[in-house]
Amino acid sequence: MKLFSLALLFAAACFHSTFLSAATLHNLKPNQIESAIAGEDGPGGRYYSLRAYGGGAHDLLEDIPGVQRSGSKVLSAYFKDTGRRWVYLGTRKSGHIQRSFFDLGAGVVGERGSEHRADIAAIGGGWYRVSISYNAADVTSVHLGIAGGNGSPYFSANPGVDRVFLSAPELSDGTAAPAPARAAGPRSMQKGLWVWRAEPVLNVNKRTELLTFMLNKGLNTAYIDARIPVMNNHYMLSEFIRTFQSRGISVELMFGKPEWALRDHHHEVLSLIDQAVEYTRRYPAARPTAIHLDIEAHLIREWQDQRNWVANQFIDLIAQARHRSAAVSLPLVIDMPVWWDTFSIVREGVSRPLHQWVIDGADRIALMDYRDTEERIVNDAGDELRYASSRGKEIVVGVETMCIPPEMITFCEEGSANMEWVLQRVDGRLPVNDSYRGFAVHHYETYRTMRR
Repeated sequence: MKLFSLALLFAAACFHSTFLSAATLHNLKPNQIESAIAGEDGPGGRYYSLRAYGGGAHDLLEDIPGVQRSGSKVLSAYFKDTGRRWVYLGTRKSGHIQRSFFDLGAGVVGERGSEHRADIAAIGGGWYRVSISYNAADVTSVHLGIAGGNGSPYFSANPGVDRVFLSAPELSDGTAAPAPARAAGPRSMQKGLWVWRAEPVLNVNKRTELLTFMLNKGLNTAYIDARIPVMNNHYMLSEFIRTFQSRGISVELMFGKPEWALRDHHHEVLSLIDQAVEYTRRYPAARPTAIHLDIEAHLIREWQDQRNWVANQFIDLIAQARHRSAAVSLPLVIDMPVWWDTFSIVREGVSRPLHQWVIDGADRIALMDYRDTEERIVNDAGDELRYASSRGKEIVVGVETMCIPPEMITFCEEGSANMEWVLQRVDGRLPVNDSYRGFAVHHYETYRTMRR
């Protein structure tokens, strides 16, 4: 059943909006949100521009009658980013609102309410269908909001900037309905490249070489080593990002050191993330698309006999990093070895495989699935892809080109032509799993010099 329809009223020079119920049982109330009809051909028919203003929370809320406070319910809507990429769906129980957050830029689920199952699906044309499933017992109202970032419902808003498109919010019984087939569109697949030096940012000739290489190889995302640029040269970083984005290549700001997993070193990487956040605020026209951490905790000596202690500190760091990157709506990407699913980690009395803790903490995973055959790459990623799918997260599958032992983990011996053929095969098989986001190659220096 539709929650509401919208009508726009203008009086003198002032802008007003009135919400008209589609049925007498419904009474959607705006809280620091204005609306305007934006078009008739959204994924659910007519769609509206929602504009946040003032400070605090910005949402539409619907009081739920007592007779409807039981059973399984699904709250859903179609959203499109037009200035403020984070939105949320929420439920109120006993005076407390649980919210699940959705990133309309990256198409991923962020923090979620403990009683929600949250899902997001790309519909095409920049639209996403977002939904939460929940037990309706004692739920007194539902909420559809514009957020300041992941986990941040409260912010000071400017209606000229902080706005999204909305279409067809619904409250229904049972499980979430599938998105309409007529609106289906292809998912944006990443073809990434790890770039472990800052020279392409700081040197124009090196930048041109990297850009030419990526265009020739059909790669569309650069994971760039950004430590020196964010510390010392924001202007050159902005020029690098503008140049690459103008050619259809996204840029993720990457930072990596194994020892950062330990609490005594957290301040080092968090300081870099803070500087990346400051850069993003200063250069909004040259935004990176993510903060990307390559912290291989298994490489430090404490991992061998204090694995649980190290892993818990690393998971704590992920939470802090994600909170800071959300300040400017940047997703947090974590590099993770494919074999971390073989270790169980106890955290707050709960034992789970390490890959599950990491997937839950991140916005997206770059899975270091370092194998050199199609079957091994697909099969070894299975547990991670299935779990990510259940949590509404996405995974990019990475392969290795460095000449390191054992031979089975790298394409060094097989050459680039074989690797590219295998990646095409893998790419053709994995999209059946809705958590698969594409592939990536580690790394630029060895990929460009490896034999065909």
